[in-house]
Amino acid sequence: MMQFKDDIRIRQPKKHDHLHWARIWFILVGIGIILAALSLGYSYLSLSPMRHEENRLQRLVKEKTDIATVQKVNVNYRQQITYAVIGTTSSGKEKVAIVHAKNNSITMHKRSNGMSNDQIRRLIVKNYKPRKIYSVNISEYKRALVWEVSYKGENETLNYVTLDFKTGKPYRVIKGL
Repeated sequence: MMQFKDDIRIRQPKKHDHLHWARIWFILVGIGIILAALSLGYSYLSLSPMRHEENRLQRLVKEKTDIATVQKVNVNYRQQITYAVIGTTSSGKEKVAIVHAKNNSITMHKRSNGMSNDQIRRLIVKNYKPRKIYSVNISEYKRALVWEVSYKGENETLNYVTLDFKTGKPYRVIKGL
């Protein structure tokens, strides 16, 4: 009887381990979800200081100026950290507050005293012929209010120009960064 059982085991075909593609896809999707969650968590944590600083600036500007609604905050790390906070007053007038991070001093400017967004874009397109404009921001340069523009030039290089806020006259032009 023992011999018969051994014979049956020997004559049975070997079971092949089947590769289950559904399991592989399930594992790959699980790994993808974990990586996406880690990336989003990292982004959230790494941007939290910036969100905190922007909230602090909004509170500071609303307390110390007549700006009621903040529309945009730009940061500049040139020699010292300065922020340009663009907003509207309760009467609807647009203003720019330049905040020096070192001592929280604020300088106010009327937005209507400078070139409009359309005017500055037309000036850039006409004079510098960019392939792509990356950013156009208000900032302070040598105690003067300026437009800082970064763009891709005709020769595919990164270019940077600082223009006067009121007239559009160039303060400095850096080509081929």
